[in-house]
Amino acid sequence: MISEFINQIKSNKSYKNQIIFHKSIPAKKPQFGTLNFQIAPELEHWLQNNEWKLYSHQAEALNKINEGKDIVVTTSTASGKTLIFSLAVAQAITQKRNSTALFLYPMKALANDQLSKMEELNAVLDGRLRPFIYDGDTPSERRPAIRNTAKVIISNPYAFHRYLDWHSKWERFFRNLRYIVIDEAHTYRGVFGSNVAQLIRRLHRICEFYRTQPQFILSSATINNPKDFTEKLIGKPVHVVTNDGSQQGSKELVIWNPPYIDQFELERRSPHQETRNLLFTHLKEHYQTLCFTLSRKMSEILTVWARQDLEQTGDDPNQIMAYRAGYRPHERRKIEAQLRNRELTAVVSTNALEVGIDIGNLDAVILSGFPGTIISTWQQIGRVGRTTRPSLATLVLFEDAYQQFLGRHPEYFLDKSPENAIIDLSNKYILKGHILCAAAELPIKKSEISKIWGKTGLKLVKELLKNDIIKILPAGIVLKSIKHPSAQVSLNSAFTETIEIVVNNKLLETMTTSQAYREAHEGAILIHQGEKYLLETIDWKNRKAIASRHDVDYYTEAISTSDVEVLSKIQEKDNGYTITFGNVKVTEYYFAYRKKTYDELLEINPLDLPPLEFETKSVWIEIPSSIVEKLKTEKKDFPGGIHALEHATIALSPLFALCDRWDIGGTSYPNFPADGTSKIFIYDGFPGGIGIAEKLYENWSLLLSNVQQLILECFCSDGCPSCVQSPKCGNDNSPLSKSVAFEIINQLKLLSRN
Repeated sequence: MISEFINQIKSNKSYKNQIIFHKSIPAKKPQFGTLNFQIAPELEHWLQNNEWKLYSHQAEALNKINEGKDIVVTTSTASGKTLIFSLAVAQAITQKRNSTALFLYPMKALANDQLSKMEELNAVLDGRLRPFIYDGDTPSERRPAIRNTAKVIISNPYAFHRYLDWHSKWERFFRNLRYIVIDEAHTYRGVFGSNVAQLIRRLHRICEFYRTQPQFILSSATINNPKDFTEKLIGKPVHVVTNDGSQQGSKELVIWNPPYIDQFELERRSPHQETRNLLFTHLKEHYQTLCFTLSRKMSEILTVWARQDLEQTGDDPNQIMAYRAGYRPHERRKIEAQLRNRELTAVVSTNALEVGIDIGNLDAVILSGFPGTIISTWQQIGRVGRTTRPSLATLVLFEDAYQQFLGRHPEYFLDKSPENAIIDLSNKYILKGHILCAAAELPIKKSEISKIWGKTGLKLVKELLKNDIIKILPAGIVLKSIKHPSAQVSLNSAFTETIEIVVNNKLLETMTTSQAYREAHEGAILIHQGEKYLLETIDWKNRKAIASRHDVDYYTEAISTSDVEVLSKIQEKDNGYTITFGNVKVTEYYFAYRKKTYDELLEINPLDLPPLEFETKSVWIEIPSSIVEKLKTEKKDFPGGIHALEHATIALSPLFALCDRWDIGGTSYPNFPADGTSKIFIYDGFPGGIGIAEKLYENWSLLLSNVQQLILECFCSDGCPSCVQSPKCGNDNSPLSKSVAFEIINQLKLLSRN
């Protein structure tokens, strides 16, 4: 049926050869395993009654847990990872009734999904599990009873970041803590993951105080470095389970590239309109479909469009729903249940449904835009093909350079290993906040400082003592004046200063200064839980922004440029030209913002903001003077060439570091002010850096080869969004020379060979 459906699409009059790649992924038979220990009779009967056999990876994981190992399971979406830690925790409580377990999830929707599964097991064990969700939504009157009686607490890192300050109220729970379960561990990367790694180290301190050493059970999507990443995250050795024994149905994988709409083949049809048409075609064939979008706004807009299309053909428009963060919990639960029960034909979602929420067996998935990483791509594709029934996955490409490159080289996410998940344990901006949190939770012993936070920690403690923020007592280091620093430390940022967004004298949300520069400047349109707000005035001194509800049909985009100052070099290598990794100071200037609809620029308005400064890590190259002089002698546009090369390099950087292109900054200098040389900088967009620039430094030669291929394969003459133009450029993509960028790469590669 799927093959016939694809042929039907190809025979349609509107088809313009959009399918540029098609691959059949065969079905996979299940592989089963056996336990080398005796599981509790109640649990064995439960498995038998549900006719469940343990897959090989489930059995291996449970055997290692039984041996006392900390483990991480990295297998495909819907491969039964939840059953592993549910059984492990239930087994522990049958052996020792006082045992407790902490489940940490990155999203509340996952916590609710896990609660329903644990409640089923709770009934099997006659109420001995006592599972409860405990987070910011838990009513205050229920909290003491949960802390005093729960065996299983399901929460999230944001909540426990605040609760550790009150650990004495959790004494019973911590004294009996047997397992800490961390699901969707791959989401703990970058700044967020670096913060969570420090949170877990604080959690270790609390457990040691209460004389417990809980085992860690982690699950993750498939990443390239599961052992290294997980051990950095939790600070303990782990056993990795990767052999996926789960059953998978056959899939047809299609890559869909919107057709050109001009005779010069420079502009493609809107990918949003292509997605709209594809989704409608799926609906007409009654394929139950999940459509992923890259933004909350597009999930809503595509749903509206699809309903309009259904109404025009006399079909029920309510068979499709949107799904995203910001919906109330009962709304999300209802949509998930309707998908499971096949009461809905389609749902348009952000990546909120990428993770392991149970939504049943779908027929098709549409990815409206490459989700940014190979990991997320396979997570989303993995939402179909859970049964023996064939399924269809379609990736609709956008026009940017990265996605067009992947369209021409699908082997990058079909055959290439998934990205490395990156966290940084020595970012001083992140460590500083967590040292303060730790000092508020328990006095810090001198021996702990270097053991937990290394040399960076020792320097920071000296700095905090010098600034009179902490003090030394016989019991250890404690805070001198700050109360509850966890309230000021964001897990999503390395910036410490925040801005409050206020509507009608009520707090709407808080965001970091850097985020406010991008999203909450004067004139910006901010979307919060589906509602649009106009930012009217900002008081930077008192860190408060005033906003009001506005229903507009446009969105805004801040425009910035940056300057870089070299602070120190960490590593350097000679590739025939010099490549350096080091510390830099970045100054970003936000000088204007665009008003846009989804396909049209409406206007550009000026901004007057003070410069934003931060120290970070960068990789940079120096273009040899021989290349510069040659191009100048030939009267070629050298400034446009290095500017184009900078853009293309940033565009393909996510191939080598698990990041979004918006996590990276860059700038190029025909004449660098400090020494008059020509340089290109690519830097981490976060204070202190989080490992992106270092990963690019390690893979620079391969990255440059891919950039050369990107430029060579694009058919435009002067540069376009598919190769060297950037949506982030503060100089309106000028000057820009695609041909000179290509020549610079050729010259650099010649020097590398000599």
